[in-house]
Amino acid sequence: MFMRFSSTAIAVVLLAGCGKPSAPAAKPLRILCGASMAGPVQEIGKTFAAERGVEVLYDLGGSETLLPKVLAGGEADVYVCHDPFEEKVRAGNRLAGSVVLGYLEPVLAVRPGNPKNIRTLADLATPDVSLGIGDPRYSTCGEMFVAMLEQKGLKERIMARVTVQMRTHTELANGLIAGPLDAAVIWNFAAILYKDKLQVVDVDLGCKPVRVTVLGLTQSGSPALRDGFLEFCRSDKVQAIFQSYGYTMRRK
Repeated sequence: MFMRFSSTAIAVVLLAGCGKPSAPAAKPLRILCGASMAGPVQEIGKTFAAERGVEVLYDLGGSETLLPKVLAGGEADVYVCHDPFEEKVRAGNRLAGSVVLGYLEPVLAVRPGNPKNIRTLADLATPDVSLGIGDPRYSTCGEMFVAMLEQKGLKERIMARVTVQMRTHTELANGLIAGPLDAAVIWNFAAILYKDKLQVVDVDLGCKPVRVTVLGLTQSGSPALRDGFLEFCRSDKVQAIFQSYGYTMRRK
């Protein structure tokens, strides 16, 4: 369901003295957006709305839950997601352009001061460490972390320390902030969001960065507006907004 998260001025032409009806309101830009990207997308949407004099509507949810709407041809102009969903949109013949907004990377977060002195991946296997990860059934970050452990032969030892598997990074961050977690594997953007309440350990998790993209959709009711938004997302100021939210700009 699309919701209005930002108010914008929609131009109405008033022809004084001629008695003609007002011009029809412009169609809104409808954005399907993965919940992880909601913060920066709503910020850039607000700027785009102000510059173009249009309304921007959002439908927020997990990238995987929004995908069926895209493939079914649901009413929308663009879809903001992370890999691997662009390829699924392309395979479904719903893709009409793509712009890379930034990259997500899993990071290891601990409580401020790192009281359990976690410095390496091997430290996560310590018996008194309580670890939280994204549920691999729903979380790309969690799925990537578990796959990495398996490749390194650490899965059995470290998964034994996993006490919670959550669907959202907010839940994992709160598990560190309020307890009972000692460490959590979360996206880099979540670490920036809660930077005053947790600490990131400089450990290479060996996970490949994941692209965040805005995809133009073939079912758009406003192709010109859709393409205008894609072009807007190529600008330096949009890239800077995503970096300010903790997304890296590392290129493959």
